[in-house]
Amino acid sequence: MWASTAGGAAALQRTDVGAIRPGMRADLALLDAPSHVHLAYRPGVPLVAQVRKDGAAVA
Repeated sequence: MWASTAGGAAALQRTDVGAIRPGMRADLALLDAPSHVHLAYRPGVPLVAQVRKDGAAVA
C-alpha cells in the first residue's frame, strides 16, 4: 500500500497526493475480492466494485 500511495508521491515530490484521507486527491478502484491477486487469476470475473476519480464515483 505504501508503494502505491505515499511512496509514489514522495518519489514525485508531491504533497497533494499520497494518502487516502479527507481532503486529498484520489483515483481509486475498489475491488470485491479478498486480494488484488484475484485480478490476474480470475479473468472475466467482475471484481471491480466501484471506481472513483478525484474522490467522486464514476462507475
